[in-house]
Amino acid sequence: MATVFEKISRDDDIFSGTEYKNDSLLFNYIESARYTDDPDIFSDHRNSIILLPKEGNRVWIWTSSAIKTDTSKLVDICRFVRDSKIVRPEIYIKHEVSDHFSDMFAIATSDYGYVAKDELSLAALVYDGERFEADNDSGSIIHVDKNNPEHVKLVTDFYKACCDEFHWHDKLDRKIKEYLDMQLYAYVRDGRMLANTVLDGHTDDYIRIKSIAVLAAERRNGIGYKMCRYIVSRITDCDKKPVLYTHTKNAAAMGLFKKTGFRLYDKIYLIKTDETN
Repeated sequence: MATVFEKISRDDDIFSGTEYKNDSLLFNYIESARYTDDPDIFSDHRNSIILLPKEGNRVWIWTSSAIKTDTSKLVDICRFVRDSKIVRPEIYIKHEVSDHFSDMFAIATSDYGYVAKDELSLAALVYDGERFEADNDSGSIIHVDKNNPEHVKLVTDFYKACCDEFHWHDKLDRKIKEYLDMQLYAYVRDGRMLANTVLDGHTDDYIRIKSIAVLAAERRNGIGYKMCRYIVSRITDCDKKPVLYTHTKNAAAMGLFKKTGFRLYDKIYLIKTDETN
């Protein structure tokens, strides 16, 4: 990869900068990667950080405000992501630099046959409510153990039921394994998982709620709200704050999280790409 970016350690000086610290909640995904053993984090050591996935296609980019008007630096970032050979990258970046980045990325990757498929606003939400006792309906919410065959069956049956909705027909087994390896909580009734919540992104101050999923037939029955309250309670009991991301146009999710006590902190721009051929 021939650009100005180098792989950095989780203790690099750029993480101590005032501007990055101010954005560390917004970019919890990058910040939490510092707590893993060997994150693929790259930087110019001044005003940009790029997180490339070892698996998957989600690319997270943090930049200082100075880059907003620095066309050459934005081009460098585009070329670096292009040369990483990530297939159909999904790029998360600050709103303030997103206006030009999408067009520049399209130009930089034109020879690779990429096109911007979708551009969405992603809301970063942080919990701002009171600490409370967890709702758990006499033990209906469990912590999934991937070594427990009954729990494995619960997860497998849940995602098979969601396969059409998630478009996972060609990757169902892999996605089930991924979820079993995560910190997963499940709402179980009559031997079936009706909903689950995934936790990810632990830092000194925050724990990220990666997802809350409810079976389509069980939605609007209050299960998502119970799961959300339960997980918020577990996180605040650890003296940390919950944070999560969701699409701003997802009215149901935004309403659920607002009802639970989350507030909008800021927005990230998501650029989804696809191959033209």
